[in-house]
Amino acid sequence: MKTKFKDNRIVVNSVQIEIKSFKDSMKDLKKSLKKIEKGETVIEKKIVFKDLDTLRSILTKERMRLLHCIRIKKPESIYELAKNLDRNWRLVSEDVKLLGNVGLITLEKKIKPKEIIKPIVNFEKMDIGIMI
Repeated sequence: MKTKFKDNRIVVNSVQIEIKSFKDSMKDLKKSLKKIEKGETVIEKKIVFKDLDTLRSILTKERMRLLHCIRIKKPESIYELAKNLDRNWRLVSEDVKLLGNVGLITLEKKIKPKEIIKPIVNFEKMDIGIMI
């Protein structure tokens, strides 16, 4: 994954998303731990879902639209994002929290007269790998 500077922050060109069983994820973890024991540096930047249904439940049409809006319009707050999407603030806030929990959005707290949370998307595309 290449990185470049854009708007004074590093942007990853793509985020790697995989669908793997728990068993396969544990095999990967075991391999990584062996490398760490040998003193090797391990950098894994990917998001793993257990099955296609879980991926589909996270990456809905509205959430994909939300990710795109954050990347293109760079809103300064969740409220501004909701206005850009013409959606209810509370529903947008819940989607942002969920996408933040899975690692697709970074949340930056800004202290102004009041606390504002700025959503950030640091990638331009998703590479999705599905084991068959």
